[in-house]
Amino acid sequence: MIEAAPGTHEGVVEAGGVAVLSSLTQEASASDDCKLAAAISLVYLTSTCPDLPADDTCLSLLLSRLDQPEENCWRRDSINALLALATSSSACAEQWHRVSGVAALQALARETAEEGAERQAERCDEALVSLGVRRVRRRTAA
Repeated sequence: MIEAAPGTHEGVVEAGGVAVLSSLTQEASASDDCKLAAAISLVYLTSTCPDLPADDTCLSLLLSRLDQPEENCWRRDSINALLALATSSSACAEQWHRVSGVAALQALARETAEEGAERQAERCDEALVSLGVRRVRRRTAA
């Protein structure tokens, strides 16, 4: 609901949904998929509510999915959420450096460029620029 209906975001925030989702990302008994869904939901909330920064746990959960094989679209959804978060007005470069997010975005930019996914590589570069980091230099064919 949060992803599909941005108009609901204000109501979710007012109802205390941020605290619930944040605690769910850290709940030991919650499944990995449940934690990830909560983290992605938090990202969608922060993308429309710039005064709600994502916490380190949320960011770390999303980054951890970059090393996973594509499974039920979670990796793709994590990438999209990370890119949305990095380009949002609430993006904090210091936080991204602290959780190794900048390095992960740089690696993702290189990886997607090598795979021929130019649009995603461009989105990674845009995210890096939003965080105050230079674009990734990619090799060009000779």
